[in-house]
Amino acid sequence: MSKTNHNPTSPGLNLKLLLISLASALVLVILGFFMLWQRYQILLDDRQTEMSSMIDVVAKNIDQSLKYSYSAALSLALQIDEKGEIDNFNLIASQLVDNNPNIDAIQIVPDGVITKVYPFEENKDAINYNILEDPTRNQEALEAIERKRMFFAGPFELKQGGLAVVGRLPVFLKNDLWGFVAVIIKFDNLMHQSGIQELSGDDYQFQFSKINPVSEKEEFFLQSGPDLHESYSEVITLPDGEWRLYIIPQSLHQPFLRLIPVALLIIFFGGAVAYILYQVLKRPVIMQQRMKSQAGELAESEQRFRTIFNQAAIGMARLDTNTGLILETNKKFQQLLGYPEDYLVGKSHIDITHPDDNERNIELIEKLRNNEINQYSLQKRLIRSDGKIIWINLSVSPLWAEGEQATSQIALIEDISARMEAKQLLIDNENRFRALVENSDEIILIVDTENSVRYYSPSLAKVSKYEEIDFTAHGVLHYIHPDDHDLLRQKIEYSYTKPNLPIADIILRVKNAEDQWFWVNATLTNMLEVQNVNGFVVNLRDITEKREAELNLVKSYELVMEQNKRLLNFAYIVSHNLRSHASNMQSILELYTEEDSVEEKDQYIELLQKVSGNLDQSLHDLNDVVSISTNMDISIQKINVRDMLENTLEILIPQINRKEARIRNKVPAEMEVSFNAAYMESVLLNFLTNALRYTDKSRTLEIIISGYLKNDRWVLEVQDNGIGIDMDAYGDKIFGLYKTFSSRKDGRGVGLFITKNQVEAMGGSVDVESTPGEGTTFKVYFK
Repeated sequence: MSKTNHNPTSPGLNLKLLLISLASALVLVILGFFMLWQRYQILLDDRQTEMSSMIDVVAKNIDQSLKYSYSAALSLALQIDEKGEIDNFNLIASQLVDNNPNIDAIQIVPDGVITKVYPFEENKDAINYNILEDPTRNQEALEAIERKRMFFAGPFELKQGGLAVVGRLPVFLKNDLWGFVAVIIKFDNLMHQSGIQELSGDDYQFQFSKINPVSEKEEFFLQSGPDLHESYSEVITLPDGEWRLYIIPQSLHQPFLRLIPVALLIIFFGGAVAYILYQVLKRPVIMQQRMKSQAGELAESEQRFRTIFNQAAIGMARLDTNTGLILETNKKFQQLLGYPEDYLVGKSHIDITHPDDNERNIELIEKLRNNEINQYSLQKRLIRSDGKIIWINLSVSPLWAEGEQATSQIALIEDISARMEAKQLLIDNENRFRALVENSDEIILIVDTENSVRYYSPSLAKVSKYEEIDFTAHGVLHYIHPDDHDLLRQKIEYSYTKPNLPIADIILRVKNAEDQWFWVNATLTNMLEVQNVNGFVVNLRDITEKREAELNLVKSYELVMEQNKRLLNFAYIVSHNLRSHASNMQSILELYTEEDSVEEKDQYIELLQKVSGNLDQSLHDLNDVVSISTNMDISIQKINVRDMLENTLEILIPQINRKEARIRNKVPAEMEVSFNAAYMESVLLNFLTNALRYTDKSRTLEIIISGYLKNDRWVLEVQDNGIGIDMDAYGDKIFGLYKTFSSRKDGRGVGLFITKNQVEAMGGSVDVESTPGEGTTFKVYFK
């Protein structure tokens, strides 16, 4: 007899579910495209804001570059005297151009004719060019005269070649036009300073234009790009000219293209929603079919569980989770405890558990019952029927589905008594050994081949004063004095050839928690092949007191020798340094008496005050040297060599001006050395005064002072182009006392002797290279 049922998955019902799903997806797609349109408008606004910000940055950079150019022109114009002359044009112009990356050349243009230019070689074709007579260039020059201030012309092709912007500053003497001071900015340099190349990137392109004053047409100077009608532009009005900057997007449709993947994603998401909704609506029907299938599977699973439970090789028991009573056990469980099943069933797990382990077990059962955990494992003790205690490894899992009320649980029991007894024996042996090691004053380390400490005894913290030592951040060599690294490495290499043989009496220095070094006597044993050691065993004994007693004997002798050397050195400093300051004062006073200008005299008075101040400082520093001459600790401080050099150069200004010397200070601002201040001043004065004294009259004196790092040590180099020294004749006498190498009567042969002794007293060294007729180079290697 057949039975007819209503089929919930009929075609009519499927079509209805499909239409509902498609309608929902269509609403989501429409909403998504509306939000996408709003996003498109935001992207357009963001791009417009970004272009505006970028063009503002370029405008500010160009304006700043022109201001620097104006400053350079004004600085040169102020050097023109009342007669319309300018002294030292090349020197002043080189300083302005070389130190200002914003300009490429500078000109003097009296009466509109270019007479002087720097640099000369690349601009010499412009000499004698009259800009006022050139109708293609004179309009902007006349504009500068009319405005009586700097006006920037161009960009245009220069007479000497190249595209550039020319800024002309009119100069008036007694209200009459004298001419111009002009600066040249190459167009490529102007664009570099503007930052256009860095800002444009792959998304934007810039255009630069100006109205030609002759043709009155707009000229463009950068490579053409997209249609300017689609660009964002802004007029830049500068103090002395007008340009127009354009910024153009490389891709006009980029915002739209960026949203295409999102649109496709919205369409895909709408389809996915339709599919998921359709599947969800069909789920109740599918669940009905699965329930029938699972009922048969459950019965089959119950049969398999019963077979495994009874025949398992480990103990198993099922317990009531709410009461803790045993419901059933397997044969292996009964054998472990020595009880038959009828005795165990109905008993509480508390009755067969050691009293000390019940609390933790009950706590875990409570969490399991409350669904706080979904299983647990525990090592605990059980009491057999004969009273013997056994250790077991207990693993418990619930027999109810997650989220349901607790019913029963399955317990798996593994006998681990033998393992626990062996573990306890190992712990007892280890505790005995640890007690011996921890109460010893000798430090014990185990170091592997990777320089990592695998074990250290507590006595290490006691001796080294570290509350806690983390060898993972730094290996063991971090705590060994650098001078002892090679010795330790040699002993380690030797120990590779002598496994298990102690190598004793290795004297090392070790750093403690206070960054102080203490002495140890080390014994090294290679036990790489010994199981459970697999490293080098290092035994350390503190011998600091014994070692320091030995060193103090040596130090006492060196103290006497060093004091004698320092007192002699001090006498030379007093004679030499004070004579240098007195010479400077005498030079300034001579210039003062010869000068008629009140303003110049005031400047000499200021120089005299600086020299006297430095003299006073030298006296203080020399007094410090005397006060410390009775001990080994010379007053040492961190000295910025560049600052000290600048102070010394100020003292020597009269001699520098008298010699018309060019001084090039290339000492880096970060160069700092540990040195005595009086010694440093003496070293610099000696080198510089020697260079100023022994000059070659056939050429302008040039002194170059530089500093650099070599092998992690600072080197100070003083180079001159003076008369030089014959190294073949005097090479071994240069630093001798009272040794002179020229016919000059003012040389006493003391300065270099003092300098060498001062540098060596500070742990450094001095070297010299010299060629007669070419010059001399002194090098100071600081400690």
